[in-house]
Amino acid sequence: MNQTVKVPSAKQLLKIVTFGKGKESYELNSLLSSGNMKLPSTTATFNMTPAKLCPSLALGLCKAYSPKGNHVCYAKKAETSRTAEVYPYRVRQMKYWETVTAEEFVGQFLSINALKEVPWTKLRFNEAGDFRSQECLNKAEKIATYLLRFGVRTYCYTHRSDLDYTKIKSLVVTGSNFKKEGIKSTFVMVEDVKKERPKGWSVCGGNCKVCEKCSINGNNIVIKRH
Repeated sequence: MNQTVKVPSAKQLLKIVTFGKGKESYELNSLLSSGNMKLPSTTATFNMTPAKLCPSLALGLCKAYSPKGNHVCYAKKAETSRTAEVYPYRVRQMKYWETVTAEEFVGQFLSINALKEVPWTKLRFNEAGDFRSQECLNKAEKIATYLLRFGVRTYCYTHRSDLDYTKIKSLVVTGSNFKKEGIKSTFVMVEDVKKERPKGWSVCGGNCKVCEKCSINGNNIVIKRH
C-alpha cells in the first residue's frame, strides 16, 4: 500500500525547528522595522549605523545636515528629540551588521519573512546612517542578490560618493546629490521645485505607500527642502 507523505509548509517547518518560538528565535527579528509614517508595512528597514555615527557625516559628504541647525538630518533628529530608545536600537543594528555574513543575514531574513502573516516585499537599508566601507556596500549587494531570487527588492540612499558602484547590479542605490558610474538614480533636495527641477525628473510626493520610484533603478527625483 502506497502511503502519501505530507510535506510541511515552510512556516510549519520553521516552527518545528525553532521549537515553537518562531520569529523570536532569530536575533535579526528584533532589529528589523516594518514601515513607518511614509513606508508601507511590507517594507523592512535596517540600519548599518546610527545617524550620530554616520560615515557620510564624518567624511563631510552629507548635504542634509548642518552644524548650525539648518536642514537637520531627519535620522539624527530622531536620535536626539524622540524616545531615548532610538539611538541604542540603531547601535544594536550596527553591532549585528558587523558580526554576521551576508548569508547569515539572508538566512534569518527569509526565515522571519516566511513566518510573517504579511511578508515583506522590500528591504530598505539605512533609513539612518550609511555604508561604512566598500566592504559594507559589497555585502549589501550580495544580500540584495540573494533576496531578489525570493521576490524581495533591496534599495537604499547614500551620500558615499567616494565608493565604487560599478559592480552593483541587484542593490538599487540612489545617490543623494551625486551621480557616478554604477549609480542609476539620483535624489536631490531643492528650494524651489518649479524652478530647479531638471527636465524629466520626478517630484517626490512624500508617500512611499503609493510610490515605488526610489526602489526601482533609473528614477531621478527632486524634493522640496523641508
